[in-house]
Amino acid sequence: MKRIHSFLHRCKKMWFGGGGAACALAFLCYAFFPGLTGAHSAWALAGLEVPQSPMYHAASFMDEPLITAERHQELYRRLKEQFYSPWSQTGPRQATEVLEWVFDRYGVNVYGENLQPRSAAWIEEQRRQARLDAVGELNRHAVSVRPTSLRLMPTETPAFRSPELAGEGYPFDYLQNSAVHPGEPLFVSHLSLDGLWAWCDTSYASGWVELRDLAFVDDAAKVRWTALPLAAIVRENALLRDGTESLFRAKVGALLPLLRRGIGEHALIVPVRGQNGLMTERAIRISAEEAVPAPLVPTTWTLAAVAEELRGELYGWGGFLGNRDCSATTRDTLLPFGVWLPRNSRFQAESGRFLSLEGLSNEEKKELLKREGVPFLTLVGLPGHIMLYVGTHRGEPLVFHNMWGIRTERKGVEGRYVLGRTAVTTLDLGEDLPEHAPGKLLIDRINRLGFPAEDGMK
Repeated sequence: MKRIHSFLHRCKKMWFGGGGAACALAFLCYAFFPGLTGAHSAWALAGLEVPQSPMYHAASFMDEPLITAERHQELYRRLKEQFYSPWSQTGPRQATEVLEWVFDRYGVNVYGENLQPRSAAWIEEQRRQARLDAVGELNRHAVSVRPTSLRLMPTETPAFRSPELAGEGYPFDYLQNSAVHPGEPLFVSHLSLDGLWAWCDTSYASGWVELRDLAFVDDAAKVRWTALPLAAIVRENALLRDGTESLFRAKVGALLPLLRRGIGEHALIVPVRGQNGLMTERAIRISAEEAVPAPLVPTTWTLAAVAEELRGELYGWGGFLGNRDCSATTRDTLLPFGVWLPRNSRFQAESGRFLSLEGLSNEEKKELLKREGVPFLTLVGLPGHIMLYVGTHRGEPLVFHNMWGIRTERKGVEGRYVLGRTAVTTLDLGEDLPEHAPGKLLIDRINRLGFPAEDGMK
């Protein structure tokens, strides 16, 4: 058993470098050792009874670039420009409007970790700490020094909607706006009243970041960082060390400046919070299996290999408990390839060129997806959810996505059949559930195909 898994690991090392040999070896692995690789793990729910490995679904495709080299470099240029955009800001992005919206929306009828209503005094204390009258007081550039979060109020404690409502309560902490990778450029508007939190803009969202999780950068550091190429983490929860000292674990999708590239390992720059909160740098070494120079060439195989790292991850609304939701899954899968996506699922579905599915029957939607979809490079969107098309299995189109649950209905009461993880499924997922809500399956609700590596509309 150990020898088989070691062999699979060596195959995976070759996937990032491309090549037909890698395709052939991996295909043989998945064809002849399905039980050992987990490729044919069976699930009780119809729509999940398909091979769960993204690599399995890549086996029938050629290991060739899916976009031209010229287009790839243009996408990477745009990604770097977007990634570092907070360092070009001279003021916060609509901070007052966003903060007012937060308290209007989540300042009433929310529940705490004990599932009891939050008191008016608790809400008022959060507003006091948020210092809405201090927006733009600091206006400084910074960088995240470890994995952290964007919170919509300056507190670690949650705000849930009523747990009696379907699709609400745990784990939907609506103060959890997004997870933040280490090394992300930030724009800092102002600090909370207690000085422990900073209202920050990233390239894709805004929120409160714990002050200890960021460091302020000077102009010289910004010039040096933006001139360097980026490296992308492609091994989930890669441990970054400086010698014998462990710094943090980074998830797939994290981008850090590449100092030197090598054959077996690379040298990256990691930011550290130093004296007076200013950034200092550490040059660390990391295995070439855990990080690659960006952008990674997008082939069906390399895209599937990155998706494989996210396989089975538990659902995490906004990065709750360090896990991903649907849009974080698609975003982090494509970032190593130089494809920048917004954080919101609706905006992701509108990235690049997109096709509307409005007015089509379910069969017409499937046929259009099979005809137009590029496996691992086409997004499938519906209101509130986003998925990655991975090809077909026995004629049925499949998607890779992280979802909470399937809508159910019993005696007129809405509920959820909880999946709560990343999976490869059909678009008819849940059709065999006796209590699935009519007209609410994925296939019923998908309304858009997105092609984020392309420009324009069709």
